[in-house]
Amino acid sequence: MLHDVATLAESAMNRPAPSAESSADPLQVSAVVRKLFMLLHGSYGTLFLSKFATGEKDAAGRDKGIRAAMKVWDAKLSRFGDSVVEAAADRLSTQHPEFPPNLPQFESLCVALMPRKTYAEEAGLPRLPAPAPAAPMKVSFDMRGDGKDWARRILARSEAGDKIRPYTLLSARQALGMEGRMAWH
Repeated sequence: MLHDVATLAESAMNRPAPSAESSADPLQVSAVVRKLFMLLHGSYGTLFLSKFATGEKDAAGRDKGIRAAMKVWDAKLSRFGDSVVEAAADRLSTQHPEFPPNLPQFESLCVALMPRKTYAEEAGLPRLPAPAPAAPMKVSFDMRGDGKDWARRILARSEAGDKIRPYTLLSARQALGMEGRMAWH
């Protein structure tokens, strides 16, 4: 991969200048990388561009080193979606307030912002259907003398329309095995 990036940079430096009638970009740099370079130049000024400037200009008056850097950044950032690159650019002011990031630092921002996949998605496993809701459990409110009569009285009062505090109602339902993980039968 490193050889490919070096080849891109070298070809960008040695490519002949485009003719004046050719308005197309000879480097084929994506719009998001152009915007990113404009943002970085606007935010960090020449501190960012001086990293790449060679002083050698093409026929259009653009620095060949900056054009080569744009091509390399474009090749490395092409694996990220435009929204991820733009979100990473938004984070620059907090992550790198004093100095502009280099390409590996910017790539790490992009990696951090990539949407995550679950293990099942990465392994290609099928998604399991949601479990069917359990039928509500019917509980008799008749007193049985088993130590849970207090809970039956609370539920009977709730059914009759009395206002019962939520925690009290939850405790009564759990005691009778209507909620929770334990069946207290």
